[in-house]
Amino acid sequence: WKWFSAVKMNTIKRVPVIIKLLDEAGKPTMTWTLQNAWPTKITGTDLKAEGNEVAIESIELAHEGLVISNT
Repeated sequence: WKWFSAVKMNTIKRVPVIIKLLDEAGKPTMTWTLQNAWPTKITGTDLKAEGNEVAIESIELAHEGLVISNT
């Protein structure tokens, strides 16, 4: 959240981001490496007292390069 707030204040800090898809044993099967990434959008769910939905948050990232590897 601090990273996203800094972008909103017009101080964009671009960092590498690594996303790993794990199997049932917790070992990575695929890896996405984003080069010079920064958050552009963060969304959350509407938490309602009478609802029973699963709470899902999402983040949208912009980047300047992508490397995909199967491990």
